Amino acid sequence: MIVDATSGEAPNGGQMIGRYLGYFIALLPFGLGILWVGLDKRKQGWHDKLAGTVVVRKRK
Repeated sequence: MIVDATSGEAPNGGQMIGRYLGYFIALLPFGLGILWVGLDKRKQGWHDKLAGTVVVRKRK
């Protein structure tokens, strides 16, 4: 589930568009922006950092 990194609420439309476009930026340097998820303590890729979002696991 994708949420706003600061409030924990659902992201707005601008954040979702920014996240989508951020994928292309994250892929440019040999996919380093995607691989960054494994190195970051909050598990955010560059696309999440640019959009101000974070992916959380939905509890059952």
